[in-house]
Amino acid sequence: MKLQPIEHQHLKECTDLFVSVFSNPPWNESWEIESAFNRLEDFYNMPRSHSVVAILEERILGFAIGYIERWHQGNSFYLKEMCVESTNQQSGIGTKIMDVLSQNLVEKGVKKIYLLTAHDSLASAFYSKCGFCNNSKIIMMSKTL
Repeated sequence: MKLQPIEHQHLKECTDLFVSVFSNPPWNESWEIESAFNRLEDFYNMPRSHSVVAILEERILGFAIGYIERWHQGNSFYLKEMCVESTNQQSGIGTKIMDVLSQNLVEKGVKKIYLLTAHDSLASAFYSKCGFCNNSKIIMMSKTL
C-alpha cells in the first residue's frame, strides 16, 4: 500500500469514496457528487492544506485531509475529513493514514490535531485508539438558518 499526499487527480475517486462512506451510519448523509467534490477540492486548495491518501493497486482505500491553522500555542491541524472504504475499515488502513499524517505534521511544526466526529461511533472509537480525547474546554454549537 502506498501512502502519499492527495494529488488533484485523486479528488474524483476520493469523492466517490467519501459519498459512499458517509451515506452509511452513523452519518447517513446524502451527498451529491458535485457538492462532495467541491468540498474536498476546497480543502485541497486551502492554504496550508495537508493530506494523505492510501492507494493499493491504483485504487484509493482511504484518505485524510485538512489544514494547518495558527494558534497562540503554535500550529494546529484541523482534520476536516477522513474515511476508509467500508469493506476495509478496522483493517489498520486508517491507523496507517493517521500515523503518516501525524509524522508529516510534526515535521511541519504542528503541535495538535483536532476534529469533529459522531458521538459513540466506530469513528470516535478509532480516534480514541489513536490518542484523541474529548476536549473539556470546547463544545460544538450550531444554529439552523
